[in-house]
Amino acid sequence: MLRLAKPAVDCALVNGFGPAYGTARLMRLGWLQFFLLAVLVATSGCLSAGGEAVTGLPVQPLGQAEPLSAKEITDRYREAERKRAESTEAGVVFAYQRDIRITDYHPDGEVKRLQTRRFRSFTDNRVPVLMLRDGEEPTPEQVEKQQREIQKTLLRVLGDGGKKGGKDEGDARLLLRQIEEYGDQFEPTLIGSEPVRGRPAYVLNFTVLPGMKFKEPLVNLVLHHLIIKVWFDKEDFHAARLEAVLANPLFAIGGLAAKLDRFRVVAEQQRLTAEIWADAEIRAEAEGRVLWNPFKVNFESISTNVERLNE
Repeated sequence: MLRLAKPAVDCALVNGFGPAYGTARLMRLGWLQFFLLAVLVATSGCLSAGGEAVTGLPVQPLGQAEPLSAKEITDRYREAERKRAESTEAGVVFAYQRDIRITDYHPDGEVKRLQTRRFRSFTDNRVPVLMLRDGEEPTPEQVEKQQREIQKTLLRVLGDGGKKGGKDEGDARLLLRQIEEYGDQFEPTLIGSEPVRGRPAYVLNFTVLPGMKFKEPLVNLVLHHLIIKVWFDKEDFHAARLEAVLANPLFAIGGLAAKLDRFRVVAEQQRLTAEIWADAEIRAEAEGRVLWNPFKVNFESISTNVERLNE
């Protein structure tokens, strides 16, 4: 049953749905779809969740009053994304190597299946290129198939704004449009201050506004039961880190078809310039069952070898 999940895993996260791509969209799921949809959408019927909907996290002692409110921080974040789009359109683009490990476990904890992928990824949202598949050079057919799958996911999640002049192109403003469209459906709360990779950051908790409902039933269910924390860099106001944890189990058809007991993802960004940040590290884990088959999956993405492209 778990094989049904693999295309969604490969396509979503390898396409850069990290903090500055998925987090920023707060939260039309984006890269969070990769486990939640893969596990539950394969089934059909009534979707439900255990426990009460998430309301918010306690505010941590700040030591001293922060100069900015949560709204001011998120407004500056939107402005930072505008600058990122402008820099990308001006030709400031970086490429980097992304190494991915997807590990499936047996119920006893032994590894059932290990998949590895190496991609050449880019900061302008263009489709990444598959370089290695399970440690071996992929065939041209495998490269083409992987790119088609990623592009399909990209267009499904972000729309077809990346198509210009009849061909697919990276579009930095896809992200900005999603931020402006969906960002106001969440309530930000400043809960603390904490460094990320040595840089000071504001810590905000995002919760769905009271009474807010999303069109997609699964999206609506998940976002009401997900604890979302985002660390915004105090200087550049980019999303330096995101942590999303499922607060309550999710069920399909009363738990008979599928159940997601645990889900957690932590993603961090690295600063390339004041305007451009890129994925540094993404770790995710999910545990539950589909029908009577238990599963546990870990996902890891590490980015290295960053270089600026001369375009």
